[in-house]
Amino acid sequence: MTNNDPELCQTLSASLQTHERESAFLINGESFSYGDLARSVSDKKAWIRTHLPAAEKIVGIVANDDLHTYASILALWSEGKAYLPIAPEAPLNRNEVIIGKAGLSTVFSSAPFPSFSIGAVTVTPDFPSAPFDVSFARCSEDDVAYVLFTSGTTGQPKGVPITRRNLAAFIDAFDDMGITVGPSDRGLQMFELTFDVSVMSYLIPLLHGACVCTVPKNVVKYGYVAELLEEAGITIALMVPSIINYLRPYFGEIHCPVLRYNLFAGEALPIDITREWSRCVPNAKILNAYGPTEHTIVCTEYYFKREGDNKEHNGILAIGKSLKGSQLVVVDEDLRILPPNVKGELCLSGPQLTNGYWEDQAKTDEVMFFAEHRGIRTRFYRTGDRASSTKRATSCIWVGWINKEDPRL
Repeated sequence: MTNNDPELCQTLSASLQTHERESAFLINGESFSYGDLARSVSDKKAWIRTHLPAAEKIVGIVANDDLHTYASILALWSEGKAYLPIAPEAPLNRNEVIIGKAGLSTVFSSAPFPSFSIGAVTVTPDFPSAPFDVSFARCSEDDVAYVLFTSGTTGQPKGVPITRRNLAAFIDAFDDMGITVGPSDRGLQMFELTFDVSVMSYLIPLLHGACVCTVPKNVVKYGYVAELLEEAGITIALMVPSIINYLRPYFGEIHCPVLRYNLFAGEALPIDITREWSRCVPNAKILNAYGPTEHTIVCTEYYFKREGDNKEHNGILAIGKSLKGSQLVVVDEDLRILPPNVKGELCLSGPQLTNGYWEDQAKTDEVMFFAEHRGIRTRFYRTGDRASSTKRATSCIWVGWINKEDPRL
């Protein structure tokens, strides 16, 4: 990486232009081409450039499931800005707390939305048509790409800013996994945009000219996912384990031979149900992945072995080895790095790690620390998850939670 993120930007720009006739999104049964997406991005780029000052770096987006919402994300990125997803179903006061903490002046929405006491709501479909333009402005790799506000049992939102450097490092790590993606692929996007795994679900396909198949908000999610897998011919699916738990009574009716890769993240993955589910997706490579929001989506991989002999603990599949660039260590209560096979707190480091919580140095200091690792002073993030490393220092088995304040797996 240089002082900007040219590879990610150029790849997105090229994909929008070279795959014009390919399907970019399947949303609630309606197909939209890359040409449709590019024109929507162009309109929003022009409005952003005309109406938003350069100093306004972060814009809120009401997290609807439609083309305008995804086009708004790309348009903001192309103009060197970041997005902060706002959950339309969340209580108004919580959203206003988030808007206030982030200092937002503008919130995009693809549909009329109640006004906030702070932050003007702008309806994006009302933007006028503009000349075609899907170029991406040069920007620093330290610029923020998106901000997600998460909260545990305390209910106090914590902002996690992810920079373009963090996001580019994740894309680089994903590419290193050897998962091939192309225009003939159809990827599942079942996550709310307020959940960081959604970024992986829409961005990976768009970078490679593939189609993003979304799940509407007004449906029974697990049933709709099952229908999409079969009827839309999904080839790459990132899911939470609870989905297949809901589908378990119907395994005998589900057959998805075209699915090539099935990734799981966001929750612990039981090995017994994975074994049963593998018969429904006979040709898919099944991976368990792990990663907190603070470490940009996921940072580990473990391939499920259909023939058996999987690493597990109490029936839960291992989270596996670190992805390219990430470092995993297990520490004791004094933050001393432990040897293999000793249980402790899982801590993460690497270029995917956020610089800290949004304008909250005290909270950042609680979860970030420095330790000498392999002769280098390294900054680590405390996940709050209990794990033990194997003899291979980059591979871990998840054991449980140390605390429940911010449970992520």
